Amino acid sequence: MNSFIQALTFMTRIPLPARLEKQGFDESPMWYPLVGIILGTILFLFDAAVAAWFPSPVEPLLILSAWVFLTGGLHLDGWMDTADGMGSNRDSDKIKEIMTDSRVGAMGVLAVVLLLMLKAGALIVLADTSDPYFAIVLILACVWGRMGAVVGIRFFPYAKMDGLGKGMRQHLNWKRFGWALVCTILPTVIWLGFAGLIVGLFVLVGTGWIGRKATKTIGGCTGDIYGAMIEAGELVWLLFFTIPEVQALCV
Repeated sequence: MNSFIQALTFMTRIPLPARLEKQGFDESPMWYPLVGIILGTILFLFDAAVAAWFPSPVEPLLILSAWVFLTGGLHLDGWMDTADGMGSNRDSDKIKEIMTDSRVGAMGVLAVVLLLMLKAGALIVLADTSDPYFAIVLILACVWGRMGAVVGIRFFPYAKMDGLGKGMRQHLNWKRFGWALVCTILPTVIWLGFAGLIVGLFVLVGTGWIGRKATKTIGGCTGDIYGAMIEAGELVWLLFFTIPEVQALCV
């Protein structure tokens, strides 16, 4: 249970008491999809209680603002650092140095602006759909984005000799990975059927491409790469469900 609380407090701004035990933190990735369900549900409740009172496009922009606030911009920071590093076209050591720099470069700014614009556009389209459909897509975007990071932790090497991600990868055995997968696939099949799983597969292909690119470029993934995987996974999921043909398969 400590690992679940650590996953929740690490990936969100939800204040919960947690003993900061290294083992609990290392085991926490197995809970990432469940954290996504909780985060998505809070966003839906925020929409129902607050954002829905405002007209479009204010409503989806409020949801996106709450999304960033609840995650503390943690994954956006990883997205920007990844864009700065990978977009620099430097050697491996220099890329790692750029990614650990607290300053944000031009590539990072461009990447985050484009990401937020695309997320906002997708939410504007989805907000005009039926309430149950919008809620389900919103919640599962948070789930599949975090499952993308779990895949990155499990299947790609960690690029640093030490760091938070090293212990995570060592402790994410097949049993814990399987639990994360169940927490992702089960609600998807219940709410969206197998069409949702197909979209989820595209999410994992996209996040897997990021992991493969990072492995070829800097020898593996880092915490910033995991954050970029989450943001990319959420975006791919949202964009797919703005397509009318995909909506028709799932409604």
